Amino acid sequence: MSADIYLYNPTNELAVANGDPNYMPPKRLLQFEKDLSSLPMFFAGVSDIVLVRELPQESFLAIWQKAGKEIPEFLKEEEAIQNNEFCHEPKGFLHPWGWSPAVHKRLAPLKDACSVEFKNSPIANWSEASREIYSRKTALTILTNVFSRLGERNWLLPESESPVVCHTLDEITGLQKKWGKLVVKSPWSSSGRGIQMLRNREFNQTNRQVVSGFLKQQGYVMAEPWHNKVADLSLHFYSHGNGEVTFRGLASFLTDSAGRYQGSFIGELPFGLSMDEKDFLAEHLTEIKMVLQESLIHSELSRKYYGWIGVDLLYYRDDEDKFRLHSCLEINCRYNMGALTLQLREMISPQSTGRWEITSGKPGQLANEMKAKMSLFPIGMHEGKIAEGVIPMVPPTQDAKFGAWLKVERI
Repeated sequence: MSADIYLYNPTNELAVANGDPNYMPPKRLLQFEKDLSSLPMFFAGVSDIVLVRELPQESFLAIWQKAGKEIPEFLKEEEAIQNNEFCHEPKGFLHPWGWSPAVHKRLAPLKDACSVEFKNSPIANWSEASREIYSRKTALTILTNVFSRLGERNWLLPESESPVVCHTLDEITGLQKKWGKLVVKSPWSSSGRGIQMLRNREFNQTNRQVVSGFLKQQGYVMAEPWHNKVADLSLHFYSHGNGEVTFRGLASFLTDSAGRYQGSFIGELPFGLSMDEKDFLAEHLTEIKMVLQESLIHSELSRKYYGWIGVDLLYYRDDEDKFRLHSCLEINCRYNMGALTLQLREMISPQSTGRWEITSGKPGQLANEMKAKMSLFPIGMHEGKIAEGVIPMVPPTQDAKFGAWLKVERI
């Protein structure tokens, strides 16, 4: 069986927005990509290959081997791409974190040796039509379809509060007068980047400069009302590129006050929900899952895209303090942190719970902190699965400025 090739390129949406095959991310994001480049190992099988900037330490891999993870092969990306023999070895699929003109160019030397299935898939080549798949307009299209299937429900986001495409600052100001506190999003961004929170009747110079930058660089923005959040949830699907979309699971995640992704809960729901909050979700999530799946099947995503689809939902309280669901806040057509959480869940004892987080710090700081955490919370196993402990998700090297760690606790 030919190896699948994995690559972590978390700046995918920025590369799509830029459109240049030679796009180079900002220095800080390049560091982020380098430090977390081994993350796709959690999707890869033992016969697969993960392309990385630096080979992970054997001590790091040994930790995960003991935790029951089959370890794929790791190759330095630059060396692998320049190795003629490797480039011509038969391969299965190419699995970057996400597709863009830049990553197509980056992986071009490997394409000829890929399987017929990959070459016939809708992701094998880039086209201008591919660009819109990754924009926030796609989420609006799916949301509109959900409304058409369900109509107005007193537990759903009201259709009148759907996101609006804005091309000028005046349009945003008008919506601010209508809705009060606003969330403004650039069309191509992810993990909470490219978002501006506008307070009621406040649109200061800094906000205007940032939003004007979005408009100039990407042509438009999406604006929608701010909501009183209860929890961030995500439903995960897989498009097979032939009209088939399968459901993979439910996840919940953490964001900061600006909406930026911080980490994920291992369980389906976040810690601390009340019984009323859980009962509401138990009553409505199954229907939302089915309607979203139908909407995805009947959308272009089921035929023009192959891979993971993460649909972010917002669970919130409205102005009358009633629970509601925003059924399609955002769509991520790529590998994503919720999908990664589903992979981790398979390795963790059902008698345990936990979460994992992405963190940042000065060189040396993260490595020292991880060493201390692992000493305080050693790994414990139960029936071949992780039952407790702290484990680094990526190698905690001395020069790393970004890291990720998993903490598991017995229930």
